[in-house]
Amino acid sequence: MALKKTDFWLATFLVVYLLVIGVGATVLLIVNFPTQHENAIAFAQSDDGKSLLFFPFGKLRSVDQGLLLLALLAGMSGSFLHAAQSLSSYIGNTEFKISWGAWYFLRPWIGGILGFVIYFAFRAGLIAGAGSMNPYGVVAVGLMGGWFSKTTTDKLQEVFETLFKTDQDKKRLHKLSATAQPVVESIDPAPVPSGATEFFILGRDFQKGAVALLNEQEVQAEFISAKKLKVSIAQIAQRPASGTEASIKVKNPEGIEPLSASYNLKFE
Repeated sequence: MALKKTDFWLATFLVVYLLVIGVGATVLLIVNFPTQHENAIAFAQSDDGKSLLFFPFGKLRSVDQGLLLLALLAGMSGSFLHAAQSLSSYIGNTEFKISWGAWYFLRPWIGGILGFVIYFAFRAGLIAGAGSMNPYGVVAVGLMGGWFSKTTTDKLQEVFETLFKTDQDKKRLHKLSATAQPVVESIDPAPVPSGATEFFILGRDFQKGAVALLNEQEVQAEFISAKKLKVSIAQIAQRPASGTEASIKVKNPEGIEPLSASYNLKFE
């Protein structure tokens, strides 16, 4: 099935747009790529030899500024590879949709910023294996950062979470769970077999250190999970008689409402 007319013209525009941006960024990389001699990086200089030049941006204040521009252009080139492969595939399969136009339009610029950011992360030593970077490393990092943007974003997120690690979310989650009232939903096995000295309480919002109350008498309870307790009635003074029912409750060690509602269980 052929593309709709609007989809066709947008796809054509995006092909031209991506070619201009991608090829243009690559050409600028080649034209402005510096030379390196004995660890000294040299960009093109003005006629008077007093200023560094980076076409078409003009004069540079420092070599580092030139390397930043290399990372930006490399990110755009890498992102062009990603976007061009995706766009050509969708056009070839006549599956291109106009709703994806913004994604392809912004892709090179997103890649450029990613190349810029990951270069800073490398130079700051936030990513292992950074070391001292030469122009080849700068361009390689920018290209890969723009091309594999999802991987790049995940890596930057990992760096950020390592730098600003906090346990506050866990504490907040613990506080929320600690305030929940325990709920007894069932007993396993049910009814409790004759002669059995152990059974399980199934429910939710149980805490470590929770105890069980059988007919208001505290009995030993082993915490298995927030949804399961193992109860032993081997040590109770008087086991409920066969064929009778008893009430069972769970009491958490803390919380606004630590005691569950009563649940009736039957003994064989």
